[in-house]
Amino acid sequence: MDKNIKRIRLFGGNNLKIKLPGGWTSLGHMLTGTVEDKTESQEITFADGNSIDIDGKRKVKISVTLAQSSKEELELVDTLRNGTYPVYYYNGVVDSKPQAIYFKETNIIPTMTLKSPDNPMNIVLEFSILPQNSVVTLDTTVANSIPSGSEIASYVPGTYTGKNNFYLIIEGNGTSSGS
Repeated sequence: MDKNIKRIRLFGGNNLKIKLPGGWTSLGHMLTGTVEDKTESQEITFADGNSIDIDGKRKVKISVTLAQSSKEELELVDTLRNGTYPVYYYNGVVDSKPQAIYFKETNIIPTMTLKSPDNPMNIVLEFSILPQNSVVTLDTTVANSIPSGSEIASYVPGTYTGKNNFYLIIEGNGTSSGS
């Protein structure tokens, strides 16, 4: 991998969709969005007293703060409780290509903060990403597998395979990866 300023993402996406039983639904405008992929380290101490850290548990989650606060968004908070859903997270343009992250199965933990008069109401959603039994795959030839009209509309139809069992990254030119 070489240095390439085109690979710097200056602006994030503003499109988060969730697949409900009726199809893909927009969750509205995002104020902020964060994808976290963290691995805790585990310390191993040897008999001589020396120690090393090794890979521990991996945890992947999404946190978003929504800008909208209509009746529909407020009621959606209750609809999403106790369910698992696929999620499409538009990550912006990277290296002149639109990029999205597909999460096959998420557990949603919704919260709402109502504070006045000095702050707008926030709807915060946390998505805990459920690990799959194997790497995440997505067959985009299946109808409704990704949101229609999405930013990665220039993808090449086919089956995409990620690099891990949490998520899959799809770019507009049809390449994919998941680190």
